[in-house]
Amino acid sequence: MSTETNRFTRRTRRALVAAGAAMALVAAACGGEGDGEASSGPDCAPVGTELAAGADTTVDVSLDDYAIGLSTSTVDAGVVTFDTTNEGSEPHELAFLPGGGDVPFTADAPDEEALAGRGAFELEAYGPGRSCSATYDLEPGTYTLFCIVDSPDGQTHLEKGMRATLTVR
Repeated sequence: MSTETNRFTRRTRRALVAAGAAMALVAAACGGEGDGEASSGPDCAPVGTELAAGADTTVDVSLDDYAIGLSTSTVDAGVVTFDTTNEGSEPHELAFLPGGGDVPFTADAPDEEALAGRGAFELEAYGPGRSCSATYDLEPGTYTLFCIVDSPDGQTHLEKGMRATLTVR
């Protein structure tokens, strides 16, 4: 190999090593939660923390791909905390539709305007392997609990069966 070719090869290797190191630094800066691991989705944004101390009931909720598991499906009216754990491989949310029934859809997506009109509220989506709490002051009635996060295939988690019913008496 000539000296000129050898110099080119060394420069190319150095450039590739430098580029690889730069990419590793960018990846480390963009992910993780301070423990050196890459982030696995959005962080938890607790809801109702100001109400939590006065909660009369706590419901444990497992959010999985594509199911909602409740430790109880009937609670008394009043302040209720929902301790949720995302046991799936995708981000999940826990949304509530007062009055129960079907979640309104447009031709290809949940009808956000209709949901707002019916008083829907939610614990925002958060990443797999994480836990998050939401505390609400619930009135008596039936609530449809659901997740409308989009799956990689374009269907919402609700369309894949991620829903449950909560009765508040």
